[in-house]
Amino acid sequence: MGFEDDKKRTLINLELAIRENLVDKDIIPILEKINSLENYYTTSSCIGRVGIMEIPKDKNPKIYSKWLGKWHHYATYEEMFNSLKNISNEKNYIIFVMNSPILHIASKDIDSAKKMLELAIHSGLKSSSIKSISKKRIIVEILTTYKVDAPIGEDGKIFVDNNYLKFLLDYSNSKLKRAREIFMRWVNNLDKLK
Repeated sequence: MGFEDDKKRTLINLELAIRENLVDKDIIPILEKINSLENYYTTSSCIGRVGIMEIPKDKNPKIYSKWLGKWHHYATYEEMFNSLKNISNEKNYIIFVMNSPILHIASKDIDSAKKMLELAIHSGLKSSSIKSISKKRIIVEILTTYKVDAPIGEDGKIFVDNNYLKFLLDYSNSKLKRAREIFMRWVNNLDKLK
C-alpha cells in the first residue's frame, strides 16, 4: 500500500471517528486543513488537555493508569475538585497534568516532512520532530514545549492544599492557552506548504 492508499484509508477512519464524537471538536478544522494538502495527512491528534491521573506503582502505567478528570476545555475549580472524589485507595501516584496540543502528520517524502517540520519550529513549536521514517511515509510530530506533570498525592491521599491545586489549575490553563496560541500560529502558516 502506497502513500495515497494509506491516506484514503486513514481519512475514512477519521470520518468514522468524527461521527462517533471521538475527535476533539476544536481540532477538526485543523485536521481538515492539513488533510487537504496533497503531501500530508493526519494520523492522530489532540487539542491539548488538563487532567488528574492515577498512575499505578506496580503495574504497567500505559495500561492501568486512570483519569480522575480530563478536560479539553479550560477546566474549572469545581470540575477539578469533583474529580478528586474519584481517588482510589490503591498503590499509585496522583499526578496533575497538562498536555499541549499534539499532531502526528504523515508526509509523502523526506522533503515534505522537512518543510512541515521547519514550518512548525519557525512558528514556535520547538518540540516538533520527525518520529519515524518508512518507505511509504514519514511521521512528523507537531508539539510545543509546554507541559505540566505535578505529583499531588500518593496511595489515595492528596498532599497539597486547595490553594495550591487552584494555583496549579490556573497555571496549567494559562500554559494550555499559550500553547494553543502558538499552535494556531503554525496552523495559519500552513498555506505556505501549498
